Amino acid sequence: MLKSLKLENFRNHKEFSADFNNTTILIGLNGSGKTGILEAISLISAGRSFRIDDKKNLVNLDADLARIKADDLELIIQKTPRLLVIAKERGVKKKLPDFIGTQKSVIFSPEIIEMITGAPALRRRFLDIMISQNDKEYLLALSEYTKVRRQRNGLLEMIKGKRASESELLFWDDELEKQGKIITKKRIGAIEFLNNLLSGIYQEIAGPSPLSSRATPTNRGNREISLSLIYHNSSGEDLAEKLRQNRAREIAYGATIYGPHRDDLEFKLDNANMQQFASRGELRSAILALKIAELKYLEKESIKSSSISGKSDSPILLLDDIFSEFDAERRSHLNDLILQYQSVITTTDREHLNEKILKEAKIIEL
Repeated sequence: MLKSLKLENFRNHKEFSADFNNTTILIGLNGSGKTGILEAISLISAGRSFRIDDKKNLVNLDADLARIKADDLELIIQKTPRLLVIAKERGVKKKLPDFIGTQKSVIFSPEIIEMITGAPALRRRFLDIMISQNDKEYLLALSEYTKVRRQRNGLLEMIKGKRASESELLFWDDELEKQGKIITKKRIGAIEFLNNLLSGIYQEIAGPSPLSSRATPTNRGNREISLSLIYHNSSGEDLAEKLRQNRAREIAYGATIYGPHRDDLEFKLDNANMQQFASRGELRSAILALKIAELKYLEKESIKSSSISGKSDSPILLLDDIFSEFDAERRSHLNDLILQYQSVITTTDREHLNEKILKEAKIIEL
């Protein structure tokens, strides 16, 4: 359980300090820094922001260094003279892969709601942040893959400019495939776990579906709907061979165009692609189901570790001003979640939170 948070020069927070209860509500106008507080907690969990990739932008414009301290965990982001991220636990430096996932969290924000219909990068980011908190091997493979891809891209540019030989790509092809196999295998395993839960959770949220445009003569009337995730592998079974077959294209492009960094995740509702056919209500029900399944995914490792250490480290639920996005029925599911997990909630007002939560929560006005 997260007990306290301190921020220094993080986003628009020159200084921020607060103690947290099992439920903590941050109330403030837009621009008051509510989302930044949740972003800081998610950075402690995953080592990366759910909003941006450039960590320099996390440091206050008037400072060169930002600091996040969550209980015994500390993350320092140095902007100049070069970008540097320092992780500490109880004051002792730790390698970032050993630090990530110590305090897990699940973020639910307006940006996340757009994940199904948005760019593939949003769906890959979701998978990377979720799996990295549970799996050190995945995190290391992802880091190594990124390094190899950057080296390979530089070499492709040199070959394009006639400053290097194509044969030099063979080593980097094999390295990319080695790390890519780990990433793909673990993504598929995580998706299988989610798929075992999603339809049942979706059914609880949305209820039996009435006749719709997707109904057929065999499923007319109220019926159960299946929600599933399909992983689209851009390179097939053999990434190195795919790269060799498309050598000329990649050289002309000057970048690696196949691999896990180009893969995608498809949401299917009753076997229909949600990106093309889902209603606004269906999209929100699917994302809510996904976030509940994500909590279960992170919780399975927390249960294992707590049985060994005797210490519970269930994920924290971070809700960023999303209650206005849902109708009363879906808000009731959110309220049920809040009662099950430690939750940090941001909102501009209290009207969508039920009385029991308001009565028990710690309220911080920004």
